[in-house]
Amino acid sequence: MEYQGPTADDLANIEALNRFFLGVVSESDAAVFAGIAARRLTEKQRLWLASAPFLLFSLREQDNDYWQHILTDDPQIDLIDNGDPPDQRIGQLQMAALGFLWQLVRRNPYAARIISGAPVSWCEQLAGFTLLSLLQRAAPRGDLLCIRFPDEDNLWRRLLGHGVSSRRQIRLTSHHSALQAMLTRRQEPHYDRLSAAACTMQTPGQRDVRPRAVDIRSRQV
Repeated sequence: MEYQGPTADDLANIEALNRFFLGVVSESDAAVFAGIAARRLTEKQRLWLASAPFLLFSLREQDNDYWQHILTDDPQIDLIDNGDPPDQRIGQLQMAALGFLWQLVRRNPYAARIISGAPVSWCEQLAGFTLLSLLQRAAPRGDLLCIRFPDEDNLWRRLLGHGVSSRRQIRLTSHHSALQAMLTRRQEPHYDRLSAAACTMQTPGQRDVRPRAVDIRSRQV
């Protein structure tokens, strides 16, 4: 069975969401973004980093208990454990990202898993709701959006270093190494298929040429 990876349009949307996210980070004092905010990127560097073929932020796709709680029959927000509501920009990003991933898990759940690191169960949960119902339940939550790789300082140092290099091949190697790391740590069946597909995905700036796979076990960025 063949699996269809993200399309050129999907990658363009990922890049747009990442660019919006990096703009939010540059304006935010939130501790959760401190690892990125501490490094001031130029506009060109943000564009380069945003072209990574996966979402630089997470919607807590791996937190099954969290999603079970908010996708119950009662759509009312639990104000006790929800924390402060998101500010306007983060709220916009959450709605846009949820809408994008919702349509992607219905159209191509395999691609959704590659670009977000989501397990099958999360994709199935989202696909079971209408878009409006999903946004009503999840988008207003102030504890939804997180930085991806929150405990991976070395990985972020590479992304904020080689991942924004002026040399295109160095950027691609860094981005795909991070993508492989994300897929490796998911601990799900059929990782080999996912990893192989991820390594042959076309990036927004390379839609006619497929980059070679990068083995993160033997090659350091």
